[in-house]
Amino acid sequence: MVELRDVSYQIGDARILDRVNVSFQPGRFNVVLGPNGAGKSTLLRIATGLATPTSGVVIYDDRPLESFDASELARKRAVLSQHVSLAFPLPAADVAMMGRYPHYDRVPTPLDRDIVRRAIDVVGMTDKRNQSYPTLSGGEQQKIQLARVLAQIWNYDAPREGEHRAHRYLFLDEPTSSLDVHYQIHLLDTARALLDYDCTVVAILHDINVALEYGQHFVLLERGRVALDVDHADAIAQADLERIFQVRAHRIDDGERGFWRFSL
Repeated sequence: MVELRDVSYQIGDARILDRVNVSFQPGRFNVVLGPNGAGKSTLLRIATGLATPTSGVVIYDDRPLESFDASELARKRAVLSQHVSLAFPLPAADVAMMGRYPHYDRVPTPLDRDIVRRAIDVVGMTDKRNQSYPTLSGGEQQKIQLARVLAQIWNYDAPREGEHRAHRYLFLDEPTSSLDVHYQIHLLDTARALLDYDCTVVAILHDINVALEYGQHFVLLERGRVALDVDHADAIAQADLERIFQVRAHRIDDGERGFWRFSL
C-alpha cells in the first residue's frame, strides 16, 4: 500500500497540498480526480518520490519513501506521463529498454531483453520495435512509453519456487489526454490487466466518465485538499461533482452502465 500521511506542499505563500491523507488501495485501480489546480500532479509527484513534501511522509508497504535509494524505488514503481519527448532517433525497442536500466549494471541480460520484447508485444508494437521513435505517431510513442514502464516493473512471470515477488506500483499522470479513443482504451485496459499480477495502479484521469469506468477507488481533490475518498463510483454524488468541478451534472443510464453529462 502507498500512503500519504498528513502531506502538505508549499511554494512560497502558495499551499498546493494541505494536510492530505490518502491510502491507495493495493491491487486496485485507484483514480485521482479534480479540476485544474487542485493539486493532482503535485500529489502524484510526491507519491512517486519526484518531489519532496513540505511536511508529512509517504509510506510504501510500511517503509518510508525516503528509505529507498533511487534504484530500489525505480524497481518498485514506474510513472507514465502525458507525453515524453526524445530528441535522439533511437529505435523504439531501445526506448522501451530504458525501463530496465535499474535492473542491470552495464549490459542488459538475456532476461532484460526478453522482458522488453514481451512488453512491446503486450502493447501491440511488435512490428514497430525497430522503427525510429520520433517517426512514430503520438499514440504509438505513448504505447512504447507504456512498454517502457511495463518493463520497469515487470511482474507477469510467476515467482520461482521459494521466491517472494514484491508488489509493484504503476502511476499514470493523465496518460490518455492526447490520445484518440482506441489508444485510450488499449492503454487503460493494459494498465488494468496489471492488477492480476501483484500490481497497483494510481491514475490521474481528466475524463470523469472514463475514470468511473476503470476506477475501483476514487480520490477527489479540491484546492489541495481531499474532498472525497470513496471505494465505489456510485458513492460519488451529483452534488459532489457539481461543487468540485463547478458544473451542472446529470447522470444518464443506458441500460448497462451510466455516464455523466456536464454543462455550465
